[in-house]
Amino acid sequence: MSNTGRTKKLASFNCDQRMWEQFIARCKSKGTTATATLIGFIELYLDDSQDKLDAIGGNDLDERLDSKIKASVEEYLFASSNNNSSSSNETIIAICERLDKLESEFSSEFNSNQTTAIDDLEKKVEGMIARMTQLAEAIVKIQDYLNNQQKRGQKSYYNNSSFKVHTPRMQPLTEEGLAKRLGVSEETVRKERIKLPPPLFVAWCKGKDRAGLGWEFNENTGFYHPVS
Repeated sequence: MSNTGRTKKLASFNCDQRMWEQFIARCKSKGTTATATLIGFIELYLDDSQDKLDAIGGNDLDERLDSKIKASVEEYLFASSNNNSSSSNETIIAICERLDKLESEFSSEFNSNQTTAIDDLEKKVEGMIARMTQLAEAIVKIQDYLNNQQKRGQKSYYNNSSFKVHTPRMQPLTEEGLAKRLGVSEETVRKERIKLPPPLFVAWCKGKDRAGLGWEFNENTGFYHPVS
């Protein structure tokens, strides 16, 4: 009789000596024993807990897949050794089908996570563009307000004076004419117009124009028109 207790069973099995020595050494390196490790594996096998198996395998997809492959192979080899009526070919086919299913499951999981990450990135980019547009509109409104305040001050000054000055209306300019007015090259004007959204280009022109005027490009006329 064994002295292991009423609720316990002394188990023994044949195992390759080299494999067993490697197993003992691996258990020691992990700070545990062979008995504790084997009991843990038996409990997991009986519980058939997917979450626990994933925790042992870690979050790495390759390690999890290797663990499942090994478990599947051992399961079918064990079934084959206890069922003399099943042929080797049938066992191999069953293993291959199981591995294909596992590979498909992990591929679907990986593709799903990748798609989610791309969707999140696109949403962030769209949000940044929306905020930039709002900022451009706010800059134009602020510039318009400052220009109106300046005009009111000038109007008050001239109304209180003994004379009035007639301000000629600004005419549309060519790209060359606008470049001279802003004090930059034609290439710079063209480059900024292509790069910036229309509201930001108007604000950029206001910052360069000596009178604080904004300019916008009209596709139909091919000229730059002043914006108050």
